[in-house]
Amino acid sequence: MSVRLDAKWEVEAILTFLSSISRMKAIPRSGWISHGVGLQDVESVADHSFSTCALALLLADLEQKRGAGVDVERVLRLAVLHDMSESLTFDISKGYLQYLGQRGEAIKKELDQAAWKHLADGIEDLSLRRAYTRLQAEFVAEKTTESKIVHAADSLDVLLQVIEYRRRGYPEILLADLWNGTNTRLRKTSVPSVRKVHRMIVQEAKRATNGNIK
Repeated sequence: MSVRLDAKWEVEAILTFLSSISRMKAIPRSGWISHGVGLQDVESVADHSFSTCALALLLADLEQKRGAGVDVERVLRLAVLHDMSESLTFDISKGYLQYLGQRGEAIKKELDQAAWKHLADGIEDLSLRRAYTRLQAEFVAEKTTESKIVHAADSLDVLLQVIEYRRRGYPEILLADLWNGTNTRLRKTSVPSVRKVHRMIVQEAKRATNGNIK
C-alpha cells in the first residue's frame, strides 16, 4: 500500500489517523475499573493493544511452525487495528452494558461500527480506506484463522492481566467472573496453538496464586 504525501489534505488525514492511535495511550480499560481495580493500576487501551499484538504474533508464528497456513502480516494488521474505534468511543465495559440486556451488546456493536466508519472515512487514500475497512469487518466476523488468532490473543491478554492484578494483591473475588468467562471463551477455540498457550497461562496462574485460581 503506497501513501502519497504531496497533497495537504492527505497529510492532514494521516495525522488525524495517527492522533487517534495516540489517544489510545490515555484511555483506561474501563472493565478493570468496574471490577474494582484502582485507577492508578488500570492499563490503557494502548497497553492492551500492544500486548494483544505481541500475543497474536506469537500465536501466528506457532501456527506456522506446526505447518498451518497463516498470514502473519494479516494477523498483525488485524491486531493493530482491532481496538482503534475505542479512540473515539473509549472502552465501554460489558459490565456497564449488562444492565441493558441484549440491547447492551447491540449498542456497543453499533457504536464501534460508527466510530470505525468515522475513522475510515477520514482516510482520503481510497485503497487504504478499503483495506482497513475490510480488516475491521474480518475481525468482527471472526471467521478466518487470522481473526480467530487475534480474538484469542485479546482474551489471553485478559488472563495475563488478571494474574498480574492478583500478584499485586487484588482479591480473587473481584476478578473471578472475568477470569471464568474468558476461560470459557478460550476453551471453544479451534486453533491448536491457542489451546497450548492457554494451558500454559492457566498453569502459571495456579503457580502464581498457590492454586487459588482455576
